[in-house]
Amino acid sequence: MGMREKKVQRSRERITSEAIALFARNGYEQTTMEAIAEAADVSPRTLYRYFPSKDLIVLASFTANTAKFSEVFALRVKEMPIERALAEAIFAVLAVEDEEPKHALLVRSIIGQSPVTRARLWDYLGEQQRSLTKQLSECLGVEVNDPAVILTARIALEVLLAAADIWRASKGRASSRGTAENLMLLLRNGGILFPNPGTSALSKPSGSNQPVKKLPQRRRHASM
Repeated sequence: MGMREKKVQRSRERITSEAIALFARNGYEQTTMEAIAEAADVSPRTLYRYFPSKDLIVLASFTANTAKFSEVFALRVKEMPIERALAEAIFAVLAVEDEEPKHALLVRSIIGQSPVTRARLWDYLGEQQRSLTKQLSECLGVEVNDPAVILTARIALEVLLAAADIWRASKGRASSRGTAENLMLLLRNGGILFPNPGTSALSKPSGSNQPVKKLPQRRRHASM
């Protein structure tokens, strides 16, 4: 990373930090972009160049952590089974909640104050799911629209989100990693009730002559 990139990163981090503090003290809706610029010691023009809106400032703090999922998965899948790599990626994202519980709870509380921020969050999570689906399809050598690949990506992210929700409900007292491990055990040991269309529908999808396919068991390394 060059000097200019480092300067931009420091500025973004300072803006995010000051904004989160203002949101916590004054409330999300009551905090203006001008107040954030003043607190971060930047001009309003600079602030809008980095963050065109308040909701993007809040999400920057959230997405900086969740972006680790794809990075960790891409690294770990080269050296371990896909299932384990998915678990390690989940643990990497949840680690910040165990290490900095007050900050993580604060950010989640601020996100909950703004419908616009929540909507952007769901858009972002959708992008994460599509990215993970693509990574999985490359690892397994199957099409990106393979139903089992899509479902695997969704389940992995749902484990992450459910663990975070349970952790938040405990006000940070529970271990987010331990919660995620328990959720994975529930999935593995059949402790979850899945929708069941009936025995006759399990062999072939409705309107199709093709049998339901399982994902390949043999792992292939992706060129990431």
